[in-house]
Amino acid sequence: MEKIHNLYITSVNKQGTDTNYNYNLYFSNYGIVIGQDEEAYLNIKTFQSLNSFYNINENSKSFKIKYSYGVGNVFQEFEIDNGNYDIYDFMTAVNSLCSSFFTMEYNEKKNKWNYKKNVDITNAIYLIPNKYNYTYFGLKPDFDNEILTPINDIGTYSNIINMNNFSLIIIKIIGLIEENKNIDNFNSLVCRGDIGAIVNRQDVAVGALINWTDNNNSFIKKINNIEINSLNFKFSNELGEELTDIHDWLLILQITIKKKQHQQLQTQKE
Repeated sequence: MEKIHNLYITSVNKQGTDTNYNYNLYFSNYGIVIGQDEEAYLNIKTFQSLNSFYNINENSKSFKIKYSYGVGNVFQEFEIDNGNYDIYDFMTAVNSLCSSFFTMEYNEKKNKWNYKKNVDITNAIYLIPNKYNYTYFGLKPDFDNEILTPINDIGTYSNIINMNNFSLIIIKIIGLIEENKNIDNFNSLVCRGDIGAIVNRQDVAVGALINWTDNNNSFIKKINNIEINSLNFKFSNELGEELTDIHDWLLILQITIKKKQHQQLQTQKE
């Protein structure tokens, strides 16, 4: 016979130094105990939160321009105000900062920028986005991307544009004893991890509700804890960054406890 524990967890009820992205749940009064003749399985069933992340934040707000001056090069850094920007907001913000060097125009059919170097500038101009915003510019990160003088109104076309600074919400559950850990390389190294769910938030409109359900039990995991009275939930993205700006969330966690298979067979024989 199975024992199923459904835990309805909300980040609204935080205590002490807990945050939405690093949240501790204590339920020692409740007590989930797994006997020696039992085995337990855990999985996140649903997750909800507002898609309120800024695509221009402390990491993604800055970029550089490099240009020749005399016998050397000059690097000039620019910053955009934090906030949520669509294609046209971003284009306006960049053009207002950089029009003396270049302008950018959006090609809707291609979903690309057409960069146009200021015709009054004879020296080479390079645009250098960082690893957090290069998809907004459609250019290589931390690289000298040259902006050319337009010919017949065509300058330098970018790659495909993506205004999302990340796509996935990685939920980790710390405090579990697992027979087989997950394997991932979200931190550039292939290692064993504590991933409890991977939520795609890219297709959710800004300000709308991220409403994720594990319909296929893809993230169910067997655990070897003999007792569970606290869990630690950590939220990051596919770049390995903590989601410090994640909104309040609701999560349903299910823990299923059942007799071990050999114990079930023994009971049936008796």
